[in-house]
Amino acid sequence: MIEPMLRARNVHKSFGHIEVLKGITLEVQTGQVACLLGPSGSGKSTFLRCINHLEKINDGELWVKSERIGYRRSGNSLHELKENETARQRAAVGMVFQQFNLFPHRTALENVVEGPIIVQKVPKSKAMREGMELLDRVGLADKYKHYPAQLSGGQQQRVAIARALALKPQLMLFDEPTSALDPELVGEVLDVMTSLAASGMTMVVVTHEMGFAKEVGDVVHFMADGQLVESGSPTQVLENPREARTQAFLSKVLA
Repeated sequence: MIEPMLRARNVHKSFGHIEVLKGITLEVQTGQVACLLGPSGSGKSTFLRCINHLEKINDGELWVKSERIGYRRSGNSLHELKENETARQRAAVGMVFQQFNLFPHRTALENVVEGPIIVQKVPKSKAMREGMELLDRVGLADKYKHYPAQLSGGQQQRVAIARALALKPQLMLFDEPTSALDPELVGEVLDVMTSLAASGMTMVVVTHEMGFAKEVGDVVHFMADGQLVESGSPTQVLENPREARTQAFLSKVLA
């Protein structure tokens, strides 16, 4: 059996008395692009943040490869990892947010190389060289000296993707990466993501871009009200959904 890249087992997450995730169970195989669809408030972004322990789960298990995320087991008890151990795990799971979260006082290249230099202690000369290669990969080698305020939203998001890739993650998480962009800038970000998928990068993508999910996704998971309602191939879920809740959602977004 080939070990999945991501395993979620009965994952629960509450904020106070509000249960946001109600037992999410799914797997993502190495090299797959898994797209998470669903209405706002369905728990998609929260689930993504749980994968790299930005949010702590209340129950269940999350594994990336052979590592339990955020906790270690001792006998019958689970103990939360120390911050340095959590940081090491996060370095293996790159994340791209809705808002670009770039350092405004650092250039594009400085944003990309900060993680490898600070977190992974990569020599600066090597980090700078690899950072330039990543900026070239996302089509921004000529913008390496530019600050975020000098870049369009699409360019900032591509810098954010390069920054996440700089830590050489096993798994990439995208939390609605095009939702903050003007419509004419969406394509340039989706093109980079499509190229990443073609290179074999394992990706979990929260998105409302149905075309991307259909063309690039290997599997689509539809979530609503904190639950996984339906999973399957893009063709099955998007064109012939079984569940009434999925049908109702798609009738609105594909109208």
